[in-house]
Parts: sequence; C-alpha cells; structure tokens
Amino acid sequence: MHPQTSSAPPLQNLLRTTITMLEKTAAPIKGISRAGSFLLVVLVMLTFLDVFLRYFLGQPIAGSMELTGLGMSVIFFSGLAWAQLNNAHISMDVIVAKCSPAAQDRMACITWTWSFSILAFGVFTMARYALAMTSLTPVWHIPYTPFVLFGAFGLALLDLAVLRQLLERMLAILEKQGGATLAATLLFALLTTLLAIWFGTHKLPGMSTIALGCTGLVLMMALFLTGMPVAYVLLSIGFLFIANIRGLNAAFDLMGRTCFNSVSGYSWSPLMFFLLMGYICFYSRFGEDLYRAARTWMGHWRGGLATGSVCACTAFGAVVGDTLAGSIAMSAIALPEMRRSGYKDSLSVGTLACSGTIGALIPPSTTMIIYGVLAEQSIGDLFIAGVIPGFICMFCFIAVIAVRTRLDPQLAPPAPRASAEERHASLRTALPIILIFCVVIGGIYAGVFTATEGGGIGCATCLLLALALRRLTLKNFLTALDSSARFISMCFALILAGDLFGFFMTMSRIPMVFANSVAGLDMPPMVILWVIIFSLCFLGCFIPSLPLVLICIPIFLPLAKNFGWDLVWFGVVMTLVKNMAGITPPFGINLFVLKGVADVPLDVMYKAALPFVLSLFACIAIIVAFPQLSLLLPSLMG
Repeated sequence: MHPQTSSAPPLQNLLRTTITMLEKTAAPIKGISRAGSFLLVVLVMLTFLDVFLRYFLGQPIAGSMELTGLGMSVIFFSGLAWAQLNNAHISMDVIVAKCSPAAQDRMACITWTWSFSILAFGVFTMARYALAMTSLTPVWHIPYTPFVLFGAFGLALLDLAVLRQLLERMLAILEKQGGATLAATLLFALLTTLLAIWFGTHKLPGMSTIALGCTGLVLMMALFLTGMPVAYVLLSIGFLFIANIRGLNAAFDLMGRTCFNSVSGYSWSPLMFFLLMGYICFYSRFGEDLYRAARTWMGHWRGGLATGSVCACTAFGAVVGDTLAGSIAMSAIALPEMRRSGYKDSLSVGTLACSGTIGALIPPSTTMIIYGVLAEQSIGDLFIAGVIPGFICMFCFIAVIAVRTRLDPQLAPPAPRASAEERHASLRTALPIILIFCVVIGGIYAGVFTATEGGGIGCATCLLLALALRRLTLKNFLTALDSSARFISMCFALILAGDLFGFFMTMSRIPMVFANSVAGLDMPPMVILWVIIFSLCFLGCFIPSLPLVLICIPIFLPLAKNFGWDLVWFGVVMTLVKNMAGITPPFGINLFVLKGVADVPLDVMYKAALPFVLSLFACIAIIVAFPQLSLLLPSLMG
C-alpha cells in the first residue's frame, strides 16, 4: 500500500487501494497474452503440417481452417489487455500532447471514461451473443459458445486495464488539481456518455441516413483529436449510430457478431502469421545480415549507407511485409553506424523512416492482405502486382539520396571500401532471408500452397531457420511473442472496429451515394482518381495509415467498380497512398516511431521526410500513368 495512505483523504486512499488491486492483474494478463502467443506458434505449425501432408501424402488435416479461425479469436482476445497496459493501441494524441500536464490528465480521464463505457457494452454484447448461439463448426462440430465467452472475458480484462488507467488519471487530478476539478471532469464525462446513450436510443426526427453518416464522420474526427484510441472511437461511433438507425437490439446483435467474426475469419490468418514472422526475423538478427550485405557493397559510395538502408529495407519488407517492422529493424542497426560515419540526421532519419514503407508493396504485404479481404480480390495477384511498383519506389528513394548528396556532399560522406572477401561473405549471411522469400513466394506461385497459407509457411520456415542457425535465444523468442501479441491485438482491434464502422457507413448509404454522385460528374475518370488520391493524402495527414485503409477503402471501392478500374491496380495505388499516410506530417506513424528511436526533434523528422514524400508521390504518378507496371506480372502468372 502507498506509504501516504494513512494520512491521505478517504477518496485518495480508496483510489490508491483500488489501483493497487488492479495492478496485481498485470501478471495474469501478461501470462494469458503469452499463452495466446504460444497458441499462435501452434497454428503456424498446424498450417505447415497441413500443407506438408496435403502436398506429399494427399492427406490434409481435416478442419484445419476452422481450427485456425477459432485459435485466432483466442489469440486476439488473450492479448487485448496486455496491449492496453503497454499503450499499444493507436491514438492521435499529437494535439493533446501539446497541452499542459493538467489538461492532459483531464482529457485522459474523459476519454478513458468513454472507452470504459463502450468496452463495457462490448462485454455485454459478446456475452449476450454467446448465450444465444447454438451453432457448431462444420467439420469438428465444436460449439462456438465457449470461444465467444472467452472473447467476452478478454474484453472484460481489457476494460479492467482501461479502468486502472482511468483511476490513475483520477488520482493524479485529485492530488494536483483538487476534488472540485475531478468532480467537474467526471461530471462532463458522465453527462456526455449519457447523451451518447440517449442518442443511440432515440431517433432524430427528419434526419436522413446520409445526414447521420456525415454527422458520424465529423464526430469521429473530433474524437480522434481528443486522443481517444482510434479503435475505441470507431467502435463507439459504429455502435451508437447503428443503434440510432436500426435500434438498440440490432446494434447489440451486430456488435456481438462483429466482435467475434471479424477476428476469427480464416482469411485474416496470414496477417497474424506475417506479423509474428516479422518479429522473429527482427530478434533473430536477420535484418542485421541484410544491412551488413548492403553496407559492404554500397558503403563506399557517397550516401552509400543510406542507399544500402533503402535496399535492406526493401529486402526485409520482402519477408515481413510491414512498414513499421522494416523501419524499426533497420533503424536499430543502421542509424548508429550512419552517425559514426558522419551522416547528418536530416538525411539518415528520413531515409530510415520512409524506406520501411516499401515493405507494404514487396510481397508478402500485410496491407495487400487487408485490401484483398476488403475488396474480395486474390491476395496472390495483389502480392505479385506490388513487385514492380515496390522496386520503382526503391529507385525513387535512391534517386532522392543521390540528388541530395550531390547537392550537399557533407550530408553523407563515403565510408571505407570493403574488401572483395568481405563483400562475398556478406552475401552468404543474407542467404536465410533469401531462402525465406523463395519459400513463401515460390510456394505460392508454384501452387504448393495458397497465399493465405503462405503466412504460416513463411513463419514456420523463419522459426525453423532461426533455431537451426542458433540465432534465437529463449529470451528473444519470448520477447518476439510478447511484441507480436501487442501488435496483433492493436491491428485486429482496428479491423474489428473498422468492420463495425463499415456497417454503419453501409447503412448510412454514403459510399453508394458518393460513388453514384462522383460517377455522374462530367469529368474524366483519371481526374476522379486524382481527387481520390489527393483526398486520401489530405486525410493521411490526420489519420494513421491503417485506420485510413479500413475507413476509406469501403467508401472508395464502389466508385472504382463503377468506373471499371482494375481492382488489383487500384489496390496497388491505394497501398502507395497508404504508405504516404505513414510518412506524411503531422501524424505519420513511421515518423513518430523513428523520432523515438533516433531521439531527434519532430521538426527535423518532418524536414527529413519531406523529400521522400515527394518522391513517393512521383511513384504514385508513374503507377497511375502506366497501370501495366502493376498488372504485367499478374497477367503472366495467370
């Protein structure tokens, strides 16, 4: 117990005691999350074994898809609270961060009250949905009810984690600003919560669904700016506006069903597997091998370490398929060496922050998986369609480095030339990454396994190689599991909330009306496409990249279908725009991650990223002008 408890006012004592009790749940929450991560490894091996038995013996494992789907739900809900305790859920707190500490405490108290309320509704809806279910899985005849109830339990743990953070903010306000400020803050939070509940249960006379949809979008942006986690905002807006349009019972049913079905769909499994694979690659130091190879071959050029970092990020992205993983891995490895070699941060941090985005294009790509599921397109076609645009993006970034270092040679002085022996040895160390890439991509296009199964095969290959080469200690393996659990929970929370928000958008009819209205304009389709691109670029300045995809793709997809655009090409364009959102000031998530890694002022980060943002825009223009650059390889594979 806190040492000042005996002399403190009763309310402070109560808050401290409750917080202390809730802190004791941290260890069990971490244990549950780690158990879920071990289950993820089991699912990886299940996929690997299923493919092996099917290809070599013609005897696949019966019901492997349904077992994977059920396991995915357990993995997600077991890691939610752990992600919350580690502040892994994305929020747009840039504006709030500029406020005084006292104002931050008050705003956090309000937003955590709202978050606690919507999650409490989530627990209720999932429990209600579980008790109403009677269906079984088609092959193994496993009842869904226990898994949905576990989901309700996972949400309850998440709500306890949010409650702990809420009480911590309440205690901070009470100690620093007084009881009157705390009472006023809580009163505002409770009144706005009650107002939201009233809105969900009362239809507004004369208000069309289009008007409700626009109101929801405005309210969504306003809540983003309060610093409330993005997933909780989307969940709140989706639930309340569906309740207003269709009624409270319909909102309860849809929320409960969405909370389970969105995270147990087999089509999402490669996303989970590739995220785990990225962390295993990182902690097995495979990224170091790639950078070492690039450095020994290019380091003696002017700007060679930066060019090598771009190439290493491209190669690393060909394994992990994620924008942040490449940036984090290469920054930890390359940034210290670039600084030792006299590189200025105005070049090095921009290079590392932006080069990670190439991983969203080079297959396998987590962004392509998300788009493929949303647009109902072949993930294999999307994977291969991103290869040429990915290399174009790489060359555009290298061109930026070449131009900047020619204009200002002091930005990146050349490093000593490596010997021929060192260069050849570096290629041998990069063989594991090359092997993983060949297994995943070669297996998909040779027809050995599907693109959905490719994530499990790649992750299993990566894990087996890391163990065989003794590159993965038990400590690093557990750290990789914990890190992947946090990121998986954050990512799938956004998917779940985005699905519910998408149902609201569909009910509001905004996507259809927007698509029909734009299609009816007397404007060339390419002009419309550039309007979409500029709109997404603008929104990307304010909305993190992953939520941007989940919110905007369902809105713009009907428009793409109306114009008859190839949806694979459109997916590549949308991925490029999503990449730009990740590095565009002021809310580009890659910039914030690199700011923390590099410990540089935010204005330096922004200036360093700007040339690469312009270069990425040029890459978008090339892909728009020449669609065959995206469609050539899929047509050859077909």
